[in-house]
Amino acid sequence: MRKKISLVLIALILLVSILGTFCFAKEIEPRTSTEDGIMPISEPTSEEDGTMPITDQEGDSDSEVDNLPNYDITYSDLYVFEDTDYEMDKLIDGNVYILVNGDVKFTGEVKGSVFIFANGTVEITEEAYIADSLYIFAQEAKINGTIYDIYCASEKFELMEKAYIERDVKIASSNVKLRGKVYRDVFLTADNIDVKDEETSLLIGGDFNYTSGREIEGLKDIVLYGEINFKLEEEESFEIPLAEKIKDYAFSAVTSIIYALVIYFVLKLLSPRFTEAITKDLKEKSIIAFAVGLITWAIIFIAFIMSIMLLFTAIGLPISIIAWMIMTIIIYISSAVFSISITGIAKDKIEAVKNNKVLEICLLMVIALCVWILQKLPYIGGLSNFIIITTGIGLIIRNIIAKKEIEKTKEQPVIEG
Repeated sequence: MRKKISLVLIALILLVSILGTFCFAKEIEPRTSTEDGIMPISEPTSEEDGTMPITDQEGDSDSEVDNLPNYDITYSDLYVFEDTDYEMDKLIDGNVYILVNGDVKFTGEVKGSVFIFANGTVEITEEAYIADSLYIFAQEAKINGTIYDIYCASEKFELMEKAYIERDVKIASSNVKLRGKVYRDVFLTADNIDVKDEETSLLIGGDFNYTSGREIEGLKDIVLYGEINFKLEEEESFEIPLAEKIKDYAFSAVTSIIYALVIYFVLKLLSPRFTEAITKDLKEKSIIAFAVGLITWAIIFIAFIMSIMLLFTAIGLPISIIAWMIMTIIIYISSAVFSISITGIAKDKIEAVKNNKVLEICLLMVIALCVWILQKLPYIGGLSNFIIITTGIGLIIRNIIAKKEIEKTKEQPVIEG
């Protein structure tokens, strides 16, 4: 579990380090709290804009209106991308999306959902209020505010004494400490779970469901109205039979060969000169092709992040899907393109293959198998795979750009002196 959470966090850290900082804000009206400090979860009563305006209506004293604090708030969603720590102390009538390469301190109020991705600690203070769900991916999470639902994946998670959760808490973590109040159910997957000590304990109104390596003691003292559901988490370790391994490797090798043949025939059908172009490129400008591939990786990564942002807009959904499809196709055909270009170079050096299509196809099958073996070798297989895919991507991008430049040159009129 810890490895899975770490991989997610590493990906998010890399994502944050590329992006700059930007956020959007507008002004909205503030919320008020009840006397006991718990924010009411209710629908807006204004018929026009969905907010409760502060006005001096008939029967209200002027002093009560004048003494109300002046807030700086938004009427729309808030997007925050920071390479450092960030404090969210605003009032938002919408959703909040926070992505930071550091810690997050949350003291504001949100009339919507909150999504937080952080390479550090996320602290939701006692003053914080979230009217809808809270989603957290972070190294550590400390929750002490009023929230509707919580979904969290982190190394450490702590629900503190002043926390009030209107519905459910769902957590995947290594170490979990639970106090405060949960009105409905708890769902946990954790190694270590702490629900009470001599002075404090969790107050829960529903079921307690958890998966762990051992049962928790004292759960019956805090789960008074619901049920306790425990699932033992066992480490699965088994040895794959040798025959099964050989079968899997053989299937993978045959699949790679067939895949290279399919890409070869498709390229020959759609663009007969493409195979010649990539062969020439790999033979004369392999370093440039690899460099272009590296640059393309960076562009693909940024494009992927931008496409995720576009998913939150109606017009951006089809654009994101198309972008993902194009990126996936380029990456998946890169190894086959590399094998085809190697085949072209080898064909020019073997006289018997130059004018024999059958032998050329057989040669492609052999080279595709060799490339597959190179990608599977111990220790160097990962590096070889990266070089092959990156070079293949570079060959594709270079020749797409080169083809467009040639077409533009042909379209330009020739001016005779």
